[in-house]
Amino acid sequence: MGYKYLFFDLDNTLWDFDANSKYTLTVLYDKYNLGAHFPDFETYYHLYSANNAKLWQLYGAGKITKEALNQERFAYPLRSFKASLLPIAQQMEVDYLPLLAQQTRLKPHCLEVLETCKKHRYKMYIISNGFVEIQQLKLTRSGLLPYFDRCYFSEHIGAHKPAKLFFDYAIKSSNAVKKQSLVIGDNFEADILGAKNAGIDQVYFNPNPSAEPLPFKPTYQIADLSELQKIMDESFNR
Repeated sequence: MGYKYLFFDLDNTLWDFDANSKYTLTVLYDKYNLGAHFPDFETYYHLYSANNAKLWQLYGAGKITKEALNQERFAYPLRSFKASLLPIAQQMEVDYLPLLAQQTRLKPHCLEVLETCKKHRYKMYIISNGFVEIQQLKLTRSGLLPYFDRCYFSEHIGAHKPAKLFFDYAIKSSNAVKKQSLVIGDNFEADILGAKNAGIDQVYFNPNPSAEPLPFKPTYQIADLSELQKIMDESFNR
């Protein structure tokens, strides 16, 4: 029996979060004249991005709030470099999310893959730990929203990926069948481990594979979204 229900992560799976976020930060870096304090943008960006990744892990584990994440990700690089810059962090926090949500860069082959899946009448859903209001704007402005039957956000469900509760809720609410469902995501812990623990097949979107072995072999692994079409074609013809 082939797949019928496709559950897509959004950030860095379909919507190019890294590219969109980096561009947004360059705009704010120039707006607040941070070049007068940092050697270059890359120095600032390295401090920001490394800490931001840690903060999202804490948020996904329910250890910090959405508000704390937003405050600390902008405070950290400024405090680390020059404490007197901290007031700017509050202004950047206000500006960042609305500007980020306006960006529309997608991962290569994203739209053509979604179009093919839509043509084959797959039921498609978004599953995301991102902030609801921002994710909805991203989906709308980038043209992704019409492809999806429904969006599942951790803020609404009350549990973050990789919690089994999150995946079970999405499956039940969509009237999907686990054996006919597939989770596609770039985050191994949140998307792939979470789906596996919930008894759902997985596609690990991994454009930059590490030399370190994975904790387990996902159902599928791809380096480009175009590879998903082969999986869907094989499923469609079963």
